Amino acid sequence: MSTRRARTALCTLAVAVAALVSTLDAGTAGGAEQAAPVGAPLVLLSQTPWVSAAQPWFNLALGVSPTEGAAGGLQVSLTFYGRFDNASDLQQALSGTPPGTPLSHVDDIPVTDVAGALTAAACVTVVPDPSTTVPSGGPGICAAGEPGGTLTLGCTPSTDECEGVYAVSIALQRSDSSSPLSRFTTFLTYQQPNAMSSSGGALRVGVVVPITAGGVTTMAGALTEHHDVATTLAVSPLAVSALEAARTHGAERALDQLAALSGDQMLDQPYVPINVVALSEAGIGNEIGAQMDRGDQVLRSAGLKPDGGPWVDTASTFSQGDAGSLASGLQVAGASQAVISDADLSSGGENNQTFAQTFTLDLGHGATVAAAAADTALSTRFTAHQANPVLGAEQLLAELSFVHFENPFFSAPRGVVVTPAPGWRPSAAFMDALLGGLSGNQILSPVTLGQLFAQVPAGGNREPAVRQLQAGAADHGITRGAADRIALNRQQLSSFSLAVGGHPDSLTVLGDSLLTTEQRGLSAAARSSALNAYAKTFAGTTGQVTLATERTVTFTSQRADIPVTVLSSAPYPVTVVVTLSSDKFTFPDGNSHQLLLDRPTTSWRFAAQARTSGDHLPIEVTLHTPDGQVVIAHTVLTVHSTEISFVGVALTALAAAVLLVWWVRTWRRARRARPRAH
Repeated sequence: MSTRRARTALCTLAVAVAALVSTLDAGTAGGAEQAAPVGAPLVLLSQTPWVSAAQPWFNLALGVSPTEGAAGGLQVSLTFYGRFDNASDLQQALSGTPPGTPLSHVDDIPVTDVAGALTAAACVTVVPDPSTTVPSGGPGICAAGEPGGTLTLGCTPSTDECEGVYAVSIALQRSDSSSPLSRFTTFLTYQQPNAMSSSGGALRVGVVVPITAGGVTTMAGALTEHHDVATTLAVSPLAVSALEAARTHGAERALDQLAALSGDQMLDQPYVPINVVALSEAGIGNEIGAQMDRGDQVLRSAGLKPDGGPWVDTASTFSQGDAGSLASGLQVAGASQAVISDADLSSGGENNQTFAQTFTLDLGHGATVAAAAADTALSTRFTAHQANPVLGAEQLLAELSFVHFENPFFSAPRGVVVTPAPGWRPSAAFMDALLGGLSGNQILSPVTLGQLFAQVPAGGNREPAVRQLQAGAADHGITRGAADRIALNRQQLSSFSLAVGGHPDSLTVLGDSLLTTEQRGLSAAARSSALNAYAKTFAGTTGQVTLATERTVTFTSQRADIPVTVLSSAPYPVTVVVTLSSDKFTFPDGNSHQLLLDRPTTSWRFAAQARTSGDHLPIEVTLHTPDGQVVIAHTVLTVHSTEISFVGVALTALAAAVLLVWWVRTWRRARRARPRAH
């Protein structure tokens, strides 16, 4: 294969693998950005994340789809409900109409048309009771005549009966009808100065942000805009490789923005998302180390600084049968802490409140790891309203606030981990609302995962300090056949890499493509297809080195030289070993010789001694890497002998003499027996 064709094949493989990974990423947390879904009839554009006695103004901005009709025939209404006292009522409000009796209604909020954009806005002044004195000014103060009015909560601030989460049902309807065209529920959070009076303090919120293909620019911009909010970044090395290859101004800016973040934690990441249990269970746990090494190399070459941290995998499913493989996989990955989905844990917790503590995960046989569970209910908010992202973010903030307010008498700090559920598309609007709502929030304290493990005690607030995985058999995410192929591919690639001078880009691409065959979520058929593509390209790479030796060699004596010629079209030097073998010949100077292929043609002559006389004698010629793990080329030579043997000549002469004597005697006898003429 020519150099150009080999490079083309490598590029094709890289593009195909990247497309496969991007397709998979689109179905996992933080997948590639896609086209925005069809616009909803009514969306939340912004809202005040919380109100207090010092700033009691609750502002709402809404967007209305032009397909619903002219602005003059539309209006919006608000319905406020009482404070939530239990999680089931909150979940009911999230999925439909809030329970309970409404506190107040705000009707006839007009829809306005500004340059073809239909919007509606309201500002409601929130007071605990009618006697409350409202500040005369401050950020977000309601303007005179602005739709909204006053909402009286009917609570007693002095006894802490005001702080909490309240539902706000928002409906779009036609001016001549009471039936809503669209409706959703957002939330109002009321905070009081003593909201952190418990010794546990604010709820620690560990937001894990996956930054993958297509979402780097969006996420980098949002994180930079809210650099004061601590987050934990899981940056995809594959996405970074794509950005560096693009070399666009936007790509470089995004990487610079990520590198400049100082208050965030950046996790070590594998080159592609993997399931450490699947790799360990399949007997190729060493690939975890290869994934981590390559991921670290890619991130650091882009100026990023991953610093270890917990292993985060909420996409895989773990059970008791996986415990041993999880322990060994985490050890190879260098992770002393782990974050998994709460759905993977056996039931635990003595309280009725949300489990919000770290714990020790028992992996059996004395193996343990410090762990935290990502709250599945909270994570679903990332994908619950993809056509209405700000609403999803505000609902998430409301749920987090509710977790804080669940029990004001908890003595130990509490904390939760939040990360997107599979299928989330990075949204600037969602991240802006979420991070903006966490900034300066006195009841929600954004922390990195490192800070969360340091601040939130295992077993705090009478919760269990040790937990186990859910019951179930071991995972077999990678078949034995695929694992054997991966192991062989790694062995051969390592062998060929050692034979190559320097670190050529083509071998780096080849190594990356092997790593992508280990991606979690691949079906058996997809993994087999990826391995086939890799094998074809590897064969093309090694195929740049060939044997040009003639198939037939002629000997004119019992000892002669056998010429071997090796051709190389590789764009880098390659060290190979040529080995000759035959039971018909000996090789006085050795049957192997190492060659450095640093030019198109390299030759060597082997001295050979025939053991016996004869013709068509075979000699096998093998071209392989120095450690013998990869056979690059193989052929069989046929030796044709033209040597004149003295023994053969003597035997031939003797046979001729015997034949002559026999012929003479036979002639004489025939002559004597012939009758004489009379």
